[in-house]
Amino acid sequence: MFEIGLLYPDKQQGAATKRYGMPQDMSKDLNLSVILNAMAKGDEEMFSNCQRVLLCPISDEKTLRFRQQMVSDAVLHPDFYEEIYRLAKEAMEEINKNVSKKTTSKTGQISESLMLLNVLLKYLSRLKNHLRSDLAENADGMYTFSTKFREYFSDDFAEDLQQHIQDMSALMQGGRLIMTAGVAGGLKCGDAMVNRLVPVDYRKMGRLRRMLRWLLLHLASPEAIFLNQEALKQDALRVEENGLHYTQEIYRSFLYEFQEFFGQLQMQIGFYVGCANLARSLKHLNMKTCFPRVSRGAGRIEYQHLYELSMALETMKNPVDNTLTDACRLHVISGANQGGKSTFLRSVGIAQVMMQAGMFVPATYFESGLYDNILTHFTRREDCSMNSGRLDEEMKRMNRIVDMVTNQSLILLNESFSSTTEKEGSEIAEHIIQAMYDSEVSIFMVTHLFAFASKMYQKNLSAARFLSAERKEDGTRTFKMMDHEPTETSYGLDLYEEIIGSKKCAKG
Repeated sequence: MFEIGLLYPDKQQGAATKRYGMPQDMSKDLNLSVILNAMAKGDEEMFSNCQRVLLCPISDEKTLRFRQQMVSDAVLHPDFYEEIYRLAKEAMEEINKNVSKKTTSKTGQISESLMLLNVLLKYLSRLKNHLRSDLAENADGMYTFSTKFREYFSDDFAEDLQQHIQDMSALMQGGRLIMTAGVAGGLKCGDAMVNRLVPVDYRKMGRLRRMLRWLLLHLASPEAIFLNQEALKQDALRVEENGLHYTQEIYRSFLYEFQEFFGQLQMQIGFYVGCANLARSLKHLNMKTCFPRVSRGAGRIEYQHLYELSMALETMKNPVDNTLTDACRLHVISGANQGGKSTFLRSVGIAQVMMQAGMFVPATYFESGLYDNILTHFTRREDCSMNSGRLDEEMKRMNRIVDMVTNQSLILLNESFSSTTEKEGSEIAEHIIQAMYDSEVSIFMVTHLFAFASKMYQKNLSAARFLSAERKEDGTRTFKMMDHEPTETSYGLDLYEEIIGSKKCAKG
């Protein structure tokens, strides 16, 4: 099987890749569908293929550099990559259209196979001509792929395949197969061998010519031998049937290989086309991006002008960005309601997921480690009813996270444990977060549980940082995260203003 190798520099790395532990929850919590829509631009297959790549994290720097180089090349030369994608997609569409025509006869199946071989030959030739471009030599991955492909699908290979298709087509249309065979014990055929194929297209003959040719072959040809023995006739028929079956199996193996080739090519190159589409959209909106760096210091992160990408794409505006630098593994974020805490949390998660797919990220500078898993737990609107049933469900989700987490994982928590009282939620949160902190898990947590945040702050943990959504004295939100001790009034004042203020308006 021809290995395309456009996503991973080594076959073994691609085979060992695994998805994030809770991909559906993460996709929903981080609003990844907005980003995927911008990448796919209405192409459902590209959406699915980009999603598949995005949800399989890169965990080693070699693969990251390889992928970043490919993404960068696709962004610089989108037309070159789009043409490869178009060829692969059209090939798959023609293949699927022909495969859908089911036939049971051996000759019908071979005719179908010949049709598919012609489709493959056409698109393999077009792809080979496209890869002759100098643009195929920029990125290491594309250079390796194009070189291997041109060697594998050589001019001699293409000519042999074309001749084989023509010969078999001629045979199916009435050509003559010259065979020799001995007679084995029991009047069985033995040592059967195909000598040559005499292509004759009966469609170009009139009825009289076809009849004369039949008489010539059967009465005057010195090569013709009449099979008067019934056993020999049956053996000859079996030879013919087995020959067709053998031919069909050869075709099937070849067709399967190249059907897989075009399917994989469409998937892998589609990811890079999606990256180019996204980059083009962000450029039109004047939104800055950069290729991230892998941090050298343990736990070190540095974000400069990091913004929430899905919000930027939905609003078509540059959202407020944030800058953060430290080597902490616990970040507790509290403060003003509607102050941008959840937005900041999503910006961190989205950028990390994009980084570990080998993509550019929505920031002017981004430095972080590579995590083996990114796990999210966001309390959604439907989760906010205060009852024990919802708490049980929330704890089940948290238990799944605990089962998967390692000291190389990143956990993103948004208003977790909010489906119970402040006191109970704070106690649960303290036990879980402290255990994760002690296990050296990296955590970003947005919370309104003041008792929890205050108690964690008082512990004076060496690798913990406490941030707050800025809220000015007049209530104005800047949507900036700033270092601040957890305060009890921030959330309460917002609720008071929201509830009491709305009642005053209603009375007025």
